[in-house]
Amino acid sequence: MDHTIAIAGAGYVGLVTGACLASARRRVIMVEVDPERRQTLVEGRVPIYEPGLEPLLRAALDAGHLRVTDDWEDALAQASMVVVAVGTPPRADGRADLTAVEQVIATVRAGARPGTVLVMKSTVPPGTSARLQQQLRGEPFAIPIVSCPEFLREGAAIEDVRNATRVVVGGLDRDACERVAEVMGVPGAEIVRTDNTSAELIKYGSNSFLALKISFINEIANVCDLMGGDVDAVAHGMGLDPRIGRAFLNAGLGFGGSCFPKDVRALDQAAGRYGYSFWMLKTAIEVNDQQRMRFVSKIRAAVEGPIEGKRIAILGLAFKPGTDDMRQACSVDVAMRLMELGAEVVAHDPVAMEKAAPMLPGVELAESAYEAVAGADCVALVTEWPEYLHMNWNRVRHLVKRPLVVDGRNCLDRDEMSACGFTYHGMGRQPGVVLWGRRATDRVRLESEGVA
Repeated sequence: MDHTIAIAGAGYVGLVTGACLASARRRVIMVEVDPERRQTLVEGRVPIYEPGLEPLLRAALDAGHLRVTDDWEDALAQASMVVVAVGTPPRADGRADLTAVEQVIATVRAGARPGTVLVMKSTVPPGTSARLQQQLRGEPFAIPIVSCPEFLREGAAIEDVRNATRVVVGGLDRDACERVAEVMGVPGAEIVRTDNTSAELIKYGSNSFLALKISFINEIANVCDLMGGDVDAVAHGMGLDPRIGRAFLNAGLGFGGSCFPKDVRALDQAAGRYGYSFWMLKTAIEVNDQQRMRFVSKIRAAVEGPIEGKRIAILGLAFKPGTDDMRQACSVDVAMRLMELGAEVVAHDPVAMEKAAPMLPGVELAESAYEAVAGADCVALVTEWPEYLHMNWNRVRHLVKRPLVVDGRNCLDRDEMSACGFTYHGMGRQPGVVLWGRRATDRVRLESEGVA
């Protein structure tokens, strides 16, 4: 069967999905209405930072498996499958804004050919696809909607497509679901077949549960600070229980990015429309918001005196390593609060400086990490980029005004920092803790948190 695939939206999800499908020799037509973004893609460049994506896009364009257009009429005349991958940003009240999704639905209804299947990749509140299906029934022909949520981690998105653990396919039309499973499935991935609403809930439930784990271990870290326990030891011991697992039990500054904050709030809002208050989600959001201010409080306590006029160097601006995404980035709240308190803030990030600049008025942006720490009264590690973990901290010691580090991601080796002459402060960490014959600080981080 002809499986020319039209993808609505060349944002993060649409671009990664389209490039990966095209690399598997699927015929892909990417429909992007923004002229600047469209031209960038036609030239083989990507407007986001995602390792491996640009060469994948160029190869697909060169091979003729992918093309970029704004011509919906032409795309719908050729496509047997339309993937909706437009954004669903949060409204002020936390609800998902479905304006772009509904515009695509109307366009597809007006121009699709018989036999077209619509695939919902955009993250939409539970019940959305079932509601929209009503608009795609009737004359001149029905267009089935199949929910196929994405589970991409920024910084590892291509790997997540090619080595997916599961592909969720939800819908009422069995033939349409099988067509989507055949196109979207990858070797080794379990195909989860269900209805639309359950598929949507799998996406929201997965992200919300991971957010809950992060908020829980951050609460444990706060208790460790009060009682003298060590959160690394606690997380290690908890994670050995197979019912719990170690992933996402890394205490720190909490979650950010485009998915976790938005999806947690959206699920809470969706439940509220049915008269149900999802208190666990409300608490996770509150804990996450407070964690950023707790970090600022740690910095204030660490400098041991008025913070006014102190030079604070922030290392890392993106919400996580491996991306230039600044959406809901912890660094913004931390930097702005420090400046409100009168501190002088200088910051660096390996890839997110351009996107961060408009969000950080008054923050000095340094060309390098070493330039950022020069003359600093305190170094605050916010994003655990490998570049920072592997810095020459002996060199840093001779650049800073005061050898003080506050580690917001618990990723630096406490003993090594001490050996370099630094006073070290972590999140719920205590000095000298040993795990199974090795320092707790030597553990390998199991994942980059805040990614979905």
